[in-house]
Amino acid sequence: MAKHKLRVGFVGLSLNAYFAEKYRYRERSIEGLEQLAQQWDFELIAIADKLASEADSIRVANELRDKQIDFLLIQNSSISVGDQLLPLVDVAPRIGLWSLPDPTLEGDVQIHSLVALNEHASILKRYLRHKAIPFKWFYDHADTEMFQTRFEVTVRALTAIKNFELGRVGWIGGVSPGFFNMQVDPRKLHERLGIRVGEHEMGELVRRAEGYDEPVVAQIASEMRGGATEVTVRSEAAFNRVARIYLALKDMSVEYGYDALSMQCWSKIQDLYKVVPCMAYSWLGSEDGIAVACEGDLQGALSMYLLNLLSESTQSSTLLDLAALDPQTNYMMMFHCGVTPRHFSNQDGIKWVDHTTLGRNTDVEPVGVAGDHIFAPQEATTISYLGDDGSSLLVLRSSIIEHNLKGFDGTRGWFNQFELNKESIDIWDLINTLTVRGHEHHFAVGIGDVTDALMEFAAWKNLRLIEKVPYANYLQLEGVNV
Repeated sequence: MAKHKLRVGFVGLSLNAYFAEKYRYRERSIEGLEQLAQQWDFELIAIADKLASEADSIRVANELRDKQIDFLLIQNSSISVGDQLLPLVDVAPRIGLWSLPDPTLEGDVQIHSLVALNEHASILKRYLRHKAIPFKWFYDHADTEMFQTRFEVTVRALTAIKNFELGRVGWIGGVSPGFFNMQVDPRKLHERLGIRVGEHEMGELVRRAEGYDEPVVAQIASEMRGGATEVTVRSEAAFNRVARIYLALKDMSVEYGYDALSMQCWSKIQDLYKVVPCMAYSWLGSEDGIAVACEGDLQGALSMYLLNLLSESTQSSTLLDLAALDPQTNYMMMFHCGVTPRHFSNQDGIKWVDHTTLGRNTDVEPVGVAGDHIFAPQEATTISYLGDDGSSLLVLRSSIIEHNLKGFDGTRGWFNQFELNKESIDIWDLINTLTVRGHEHHFAVGIGDVTDALMEFAAWKNLRLIEKVPYANYLQLEGVNV
């Protein structure tokens, strides 16, 4: 779903006393990177010249600075020295140090690249510590599993960073009443993450929704009905209005260039338009791949967009609560009242229903339209959230499992086998961690495991990870005994 390609630069350093040219190490590396660029959809700017002196590095650095490179791979095609490295370290905002194996492990040393990896990493960390230059190391040839597995994580994470920093999110109606923990300053988000936020009043959305011709609305409403296994919404007018909201949100995302949206789905929209817009969010996620966060959760929208960027899917992630625990199994139900896209559904598919709680125990008529479905089992899902005004990141891996209990009406699934920051964590340690840390009560959930890329995203962006707080029976306070 990335709009902007990552631009990767490549240079190969060597000394004349060694044999990078004899073994065609630069050529082999460029050929391998060209294949990966096609496969992983990044742009390669490769320098084929031998860089055997400080003067060579200065010349190439001046050449590359105008090419707006996002990531520079500095390869030791053979051993090299610090004078060759220094002119290149500010060519790109992020760099990789790449070492290659010797062709033989006895007799005269031919390449001696590994020692240069050690030397150059030490130069960056010690001699240039005042610059705090972020770097990642790589080893082996471009056609090997060792290199490709490690480099793919970097390509995915940096592509997400580039698109995230250039991204735009629409925020409609502000935060829902009472959710003080989700109040956020868009200026801080921009300062820390680069992303820009456009703010809109709910009335603007409603006026846009009311402006569509009825045949256009009828067509999309028919498609929405056709995508469900059952429709039990009592009000045809409500179904029509939510279809209009879908069209309005989609058009706003195009007009303003929004990559994700966040909207106050209660209570302003009920006051102004007498609906719940859950179906519109769900349909945008499944059919258009657009993340929409409910309850005005701006950080939730950013978190969903991040998962969308890291995923290989063209369909969107979703936003859920930690809703309940099954004490017999220690499985966790994650739930929201009807917003999750239908591609999460099990074989029973999605139903369009009246909202299950709004208006309950009052004289107010039920309002629609929301989704109702149970998630299909998934071996791996990723759960994340950009919190604390975009300064922290939750990184959770989990599985979705079948359960004899259907869970609460709405969009929901049962989760287990949690890993926090790539380490297994049991359910009570997880609940304790999120509660003691005061984590916001929403969670972006995407299908598939992208936790490696999330961890790397956090490192490049200098985000604080949510660290485990083991369960204990005594009071735990951050800064005191945590």
